[in-house]
This record gives sequence, C-alpha cells and structure tokens, in this order.
Amino acid sequence: MLQVLVERAGCCYFRCMRFLRKFLLWSVGILLVLIALAYITGNDHLVRGVQNTYLIGRGSPEIDDRDFFPYAAIPADAPQPWPQGARYGKLALTAAQEQELNDLYSVGFAVFQNDSLIFEQYWNGWDADSISNSFSVAKSYVSVLTGIAMGEGKISNVFQPVGDFLPEFKEGCYAKINLYHLLTMSTGLDWSESGADPFSDNAKGYYGSDVRKLSLSQPCREEPGKKLDYISGSTQIMAEVLEAAYGRPLDELVREKIWKPLGCEHEAYWGKDREDGDFKAFCCLYATARDFGRIGQLYLDSGMWQGEQIIPREYWKASITPADLDDRGEPNERYGYYWWLAQIDGKPIYYCRGFHGEYVVVIPHEDLVFVRTGMKREEVNDAGHPKDVFQWIAIARELAAR
Repeated sequence: MLQVLVERAGCCYFRCMRFLRKFLLWSVGILLVLIALAYITGNDHLVRGVQNTYLIGRGSPEIDDRDFFPYAAIPADAPQPWPQGARYGKLALTAAQEQELNDLYSVGFAVFQNDSLIFEQYWNGWDADSISNSFSVAKSYVSVLTGIAMGEGKISNVFQPVGDFLPEFKEGCYAKINLYHLLTMSTGLDWSESGADPFSDNAKGYYGSDVRKLSLSQPCREEPGKKLDYISGSTQIMAEVLEAAYGRPLDELVREKIWKPLGCEHEAYWGKDREDGDFKAFCCLYATARDFGRIGQLYLDSGMWQGEQIIPREYWKASITPADLDDRGEPNERYGYYWWLAQIDGKPIYYCRGFHGEYVVVIPHEDLVFVRTGMKREEVNDAGHPKDVFQWIAIARELAAR
C-alpha cells in the first residue's frame, strides 16, 4: 500500500511539474506575442510603461521616476540662496492643515513672501534637497523661454507662423498654426490628452522613444485659434520651435536663460525620450521646491529678477492675461501662455500646475509665492481648477498672515 501511495504521489508530482512547465511556457509565449504586437502596432511605449509602473507596484507616472528615463543635467552655476525671512523656523502648520497636506500625499510645501523664504516643510523622506518631477509645471518654463526668445529677437512676435521654424508646418492645415495657438492651447490638433489612458498621446510621449515625431505628426481636427483645448503636444512643439530658433538644445537654453540668471541652488534634470533623442518638454523637469519657487518669484516681480528684466514686460503681461478663446462655451478666463489664471477675493492670481498636484502659485496682492509638491491632486471644479489648489492657497495665506 505504501509503495502504491508513493508511486501515485510521484505521478502527481510529475504531472504538476509538466503542467507548471507548460503554463510558464505559455505565459512567456503570450508575453512575447503581446510585446511583439505592441511594437508592430506602434505602441512600444506600453512595454516601458508597464515596466516602470505595474511591474514595480505603481499605477501611473510618479514624481520620483527620474532614473527610469534618460535625462540631461542642468547645473546650478551661480547659486543664490534664498534669503530667510524673520519668521523662518517660527511658523508651523496646525494639525488640521498638516492632515490636509498628508491626505493628498504632499512631500513638500514652501512659502515665500517679500522675496524671502518664510516657511518650508517636507514629508515621507523628502527634504529641501529632494528633486521632484514637475510634470506640466514644466510648460510654464517653456513660456518663460518663449518670452526671453522674443526679447532677444529670436522670435519676432507671438503671431509668427510655426512654419517659420519647423518645415513640417509649412503646408496644408498646419500652415495656419502660429505661436499664439501653441502658447494658448488652441492649435486645433488632435492630441489625445489623458493621464489614465495607456494608449493616449500623453502616454506615448511620456513612455515612448520619439516624442518629436509624435508631436509633429498630429492630425488637424479643427480650425486653430478658436477654443481652449489643453494638449501637451502644443508645448512639445513650442520647445521644438525654441530649439530651432536658437539652434541649441532645451537643457542648454534653460541653463543659460533661466537656471543661472535666477540663481537656482540645486542641479536640475530634464527627461528625454531616449539617450540621443529629444527632451520631453511637456513634462519632466525635475527640481527642488525651493528652485521651483524662483519662477513664481520671477512672475511676481513682473518678469524681473533682482532688478534685471528677464522676460519682456509686454510678454509677461500677455502671458497672464486670459487668451481670447472659447472655453467650454464661455469666454476663456483661466488660461494665458502656459499659465493658469484664477481669482482670490476678486483679485487675480496665476499658477503652474502638474499631474499629481505640483503647484507654483503667485498671489501678487499679498507679495506671496508658494510651492506644493506631492503625489495626488483632486478633480477640477466647475471653473476648471483643481479643488486642492485652493486648500494650499488658504494654508499659505494663513501662514503668511501670522
């Protein structure tokens, strides 16, 4: 009897091993077929997307994913440490405020008033030297570069045709598109904007290997200059224009025109689609909260930094003025040139915003700038602004008022 049981157990073992081997072979085969299909159908970005999200326990791009992609460093050549206000180190969040920030997985909160750092706090292992992906906050840096290019005569005016810089835009429907359309998200191009759809153009741009081709080959969907249609491809094209205007890559322009003049303290990084490829200009500028605050201070001071006019004042003003467009059936009130526009107590504010609630907010009437970095944001309200940005505005104002 014992021998029979042993023989049966042995048979079961070998049958299980054969099944497991077949299962593994089938699984590997299916995986290889899926990878092949991804490449054949032009969706090879899915391979890198799955590798850098689901296979490591993530569900989307995150603020600490710099090393998943090629990038170029932007050195801090002439650091100017932020002056610390008299209240620095004396202000503290209330328990309720800290809970609000923690509920949406904030990692940094820095507040600047009267040209000085007055408060900063970090969570979850982050500190003042930690770099964060800014996602679409990067778009506002492309706006700054555009203003600088105009001041230096590299661009004549915002109504200059894109075709003056990029041959792909010289003919057909593309010939109608000018720089104003790029800056105001009114190109009429058919870029699928989504942070959740793995087949969207955003996903292809973020995880793919040819963001230039992707952005310059979008079909025309409607007449440009009519309505606000937020698409990341617009910023990518604008960066291609800037590189063509200067004959230099984006990282060099940022280093020379922004990072050095503004005295950024920490080395920054801009992600690329491949080692010898293009910069993902619509996202992917990685920097510290303190250094992100400098673009806010630049805009608070009307495009000036320590008395030097970095951006032409005329461009600065136009960039924070609502573009003359239709916005969901109403006149646009919330978007300028890659800057978001809103009001607090009936007075204008402007801000940069990113995918996971990265914000640089400028509150001019209170001489106030703040930066929030984190891993989650709330949905937009009826006016088209994320609900949480007003939570952070309230906290920053309350700290600054003490």
